[in-house]
Amino acid sequence: MPIRIRNLNFGFDTLEQPIFQNVNLTFDTSWCLGLIGRNGRGKTTLLNLLMHKYPFTGEIFSDVDFVYFPQQILNKKNVTYYAIEEVMPIELWKLERECQQLSLNKEVLWQPFEQLSGGEQTKVLLAALFCHESKFPLLDEPTNHLDREARQVVCDYLKKKKGFIVISHDRSFIDEVVDHVLVIEKTKISLFKGNFSTYDLQKKRKDNHETQQNRKIKLEIDRLKQTSKEKADWAHKREKDSGNDAFANARAARLMKKSKTIEKRMQVKIEEKSQLLKDMDDVNVLTVNCMYSHRDPVLRVKDFTLAYEDRILFQPITFELYQGEQVALVGPNGSGKTAFLNYMIDQHFDGTVIGEVLLHHNVTKSIIRQNYENNIGLLKDFAVQHQIDYTSLLTHLRVLGFERDVFHVPIEQMSNGQKKKVELAKSLGIFAEFFIWDEPMNYLDVFNQKQIEEMILQCKPTLLFVEHDVTFLSNIATKVIVIDPY
Repeated sequence: MPIRIRNLNFGFDTLEQPIFQNVNLTFDTSWCLGLIGRNGRGKTTLLNLLMHKYPFTGEIFSDVDFVYFPQQILNKKNVTYYAIEEVMPIELWKLERECQQLSLNKEVLWQPFEQLSGGEQTKVLLAALFCHESKFPLLDEPTNHLDREARQVVCDYLKKKKGFIVISHDRSFIDEVVDHVLVIEKTKISLFKGNFSTYDLQKKRKDNHETQQNRKIKLEIDRLKQTSKEKADWAHKREKDSGNDAFANARAARLMKKSKTIEKRMQVKIEEKSQLLKDMDDVNVLTVNCMYSHRDPVLRVKDFTLAYEDRILFQPITFELYQGEQVALVGPNGSGKTAFLNYMIDQHFDGTVIGEVLLHHNVTKSIIRQNYENNIGLLKDFAVQHQIDYTSLLTHLRVLGFERDVFHVPIEQMSNGQKKKVELAKSLGIFAEFFIWDEPMNYLDVFNQKQIEEMILQCKPTLLFVEHDVTFLSNIATKVIVIDPY
């Protein structure tokens, strides 16, 4: 069954420019469609428009009911099964069946939702979504918070499903699960048959061709400018020197006319040039306010673990973090990585602390949290609240790809990728000796991921982080600490 979009127009009142203008699309519900594009281009907005969550002009035709991931859990303190049932009624046996297919222990259904790891929450919400077999799934970043093994499980799981739309910045994941790609670019929306690699190859060829054409046209414009100027200058000089010489005046007039003709040709070339590179994204250099001190190592951990009542979260770990190192914590979802990072932030844990952590109390820290839902309000107030320079915050956001009209939008109304960039820009703007980052790549597009990698390699901040992106880990981590479940 097709989904048809005709003359779709939509924009938020808080933005100067509309997100979609006269969009016409047709795609089939049997397709496994990957929706990609830079943060803030309207990917999540498009899914919401399909569900008629926002008023729009134009038409959207569909004979299917949609179901959206991630579902909004209202009471996170509730037992997981009941927390899910509150927002989408579901039969227990179906949910257990889907959990089993996702290699998720069904016992998590009887734990409080808020105590599940980010990866466990992702899996259980995916399981709940696919219990509604008659509905068409809209998946918004289903690999966030998942470790490498879990991403492959979800990948294999989706390969067995027929028909969905998925948003993801994980290129290898998209490559495996989709058969069509819908790309939201700067000026248009394009549909490709094939996976991400198919699109990426065509995009690179187009960009390379346009870059070469742009270079040729620019050289031609420069040549025409010079020729036009020379002929105009010569004509003016001849006209001035000729007096009443009719022959010389006529020749000067012909040269002036030729100069005008060259200018018209030049204008055509400028118009040709303006049609190029419109959908090519520029990536600027990112910076971070990292500091160094005499303290070395910055952090020393010995035989350390955490426990809830009689349940130990992970096998004891021992390591040291020195100035300029980037230490990665890796381990399966639910092993306690985020709990450990949270303890590093304020040395507080609602349970039992075992072992030693030596970290000077005066060490300045800069944090990226996995959960930053309390980032709300206008950016100016946000900067004051976190004691960071407002101009510096905006500069970092611009380098990360923010459009200027988003600066005046409340954070809670931004896209998921934009919200993540605010959390990232906050961390980059804090002068700190010790950076603690929990899954910094989530929601960020490929361009931003490369920016962050290059910034870390250049500036070498002292960093303790959790990240499941294999490419980022291999490029960045100077040391890897494995967190094994107890």
